[in-house]
Amino acid sequence: MQISLSDFLTPQVIQVDEYDNCHSKVVLEPLERGFGHTLGNALRRILLSSMPGSAIEEVEIDGVVHEYSTIEGVGEDVIEILLNLKGLAVVLNERDEAILSISKNGPGVVTAADIQEDHDVDIINPDHVIANLNSNGEL
Repeated sequence: MQISLSDFLTPQVIQVDEYDNCHSKVVLEPLERGFGHTLGNALRRILLSSMPGSAIEEVEIDGVVHEYSTIEGVGEDVIEILLNLKGLAVVLNERDEAILSISKNGPGVVTAADIQEDHDVDIINPDHVIANLNSNGEL
């Protein structure tokens, strides 16, 4: 049994929905059975390998020895703070790396807007919550 390429289902509908600056949904239909996973994995790998971007790669918190510690006066433990920092969207302009810092006393919410920015660094999501401080909290 021989199948020609013209017998394969090719996508007739290509729909791109942009949710915000960081998220989009792409719909291709119809596809042959099993081709969705194959095509999706290939697209994911291409996007991840070719998208330029910046991310936090090192965090130092005064008085914290390891990531399993807790900080007095801070609602989140260190692991949760690190995960919150992972969600931070940062753009480095004309640089390969930068050192940023936060200094805030409680009570209140520590957001990405509290990061002391460098002139070559832009914080895309300044309302992103990093931690919650009690009355005696300090970060």
